[in-house]
Amino acid sequence: MKTTGEDIFKALENVDEHYIEECQQSGSGVKIKTVWKKWAAVAACGVIATVTGVMIFAGRSDREIKVSSASGNEQAQDYADDGTDLATTEIGLVTPWEYLPMGAKYDFVEYNGVKYSSMGVIDESYLDEKLTAQTLETTNYETNKKETTKADIYSIKDLSSSFYLAVKFDDGTLAWYGVFNDTPSDFDAIVKNMNLCKTAKIRTVYNDIGLGKLRTYSDVDISGLLDLLKDENGVFTAEPVDDGSETSEGETPIDFSTTEDDEWYVSNGITAYFNIDMLGTEGQIYFTHDGRMYFDANLGYTEKYNIGSEKVTEIEKWLNENCEYTDEKKNAEVAGDVDPSEKAVTSVAKDDPDMADEMYSE
Repeated sequence: MKTTGEDIFKALENVDEHYIEECQQSGSGVKIKTVWKKWAAVAACGVIATVTGVMIFAGRSDREIKVSSASGNEQAQDYADDGTDLATTEIGLVTPWEYLPMGAKYDFVEYNGVKYSSMGVIDESYLDEKLTAQTLETTNYETNKKETTKADIYSIKDLSSSFYLAVKFDDGTLAWYGVFNDTPSDFDAIVKNMNLCKTAKIRTVYNDIGLGKLRTYSDVDISGLLDLLKDENGVFTAEPVDDGSETSEGETPIDFSTTEDDEWYVSNGITAYFNIDMLGTEGQIYFTHDGRMYFDANLGYTEKYNIGSEKVTEIEKWLNENCEYTDEKKNAEVAGDVDPSEKAVTSVAKDDPDMADEMYSE
């Protein structure tokens, strides 16, 4: 199955805007600015529980339930086969205030004149220096009354406190916050603020550049990969690209395909998935064969850079020479019908990077 970036976003058309702030598909590929909050999952569970409870209590099927959005703008009405108006129950899709975690109730904190947005939970072991104590204020949307809580503000180990903070609330729960409305596009600043070489771990790398098959790399060291983007002064260099609505001259739009395990990868490019365990999030780095790099840490922004096709070739060579990999037929046409005998899975020795190619051709 081959899927374009446009197909992906069409599939997301019905996602609540409360959880997706902006999803934009430009002519040059993918430009995403999204804040993915763990609180969304908590809210979703609350909605499901509320809807399920009412349906059980009322003893009616799901087609007999009239649901309205929190804004009251969307309503559905069902009718019996004979056209008779069915008895309905209206359900608000707002999670009860009491079930929200503190990080969702107090969705912003301010420190040194900078506003930080609530992003998710964090373990206390990742807290570093206590920076200050504050009394936070919010508005209960059920009562429309002000509520306050005491909270301690901490820096987070290995992360820049200019962009990331942790909050320990008076009830003992914790959440982490980030600055994303003014995130620097400078790649060196991003890598160093997040301390990616230390905090992130690459899960999988896919290579689909002119191989006629999909190559999957394991045991990829993120610091080794990112070191390829350093200059002689140790600066992570990548030229930011203004991702407007027009495709840059000579640029190839990004297309996506999926593996047999339904994981996305960039067609004719290199896709690296990484995790940042302390923040409970994951990100992706895409390298296209024509020299573009897309960096998305699922923290509210995607940045696009030009690193040149020669650098992408260097990255591919480094992966082949330093990482173990597996070769298999691409999933675009064959889906799940690949004959196991046609799938070459090899644990490639690092000193023999051509082994997989030889085995695949046999």
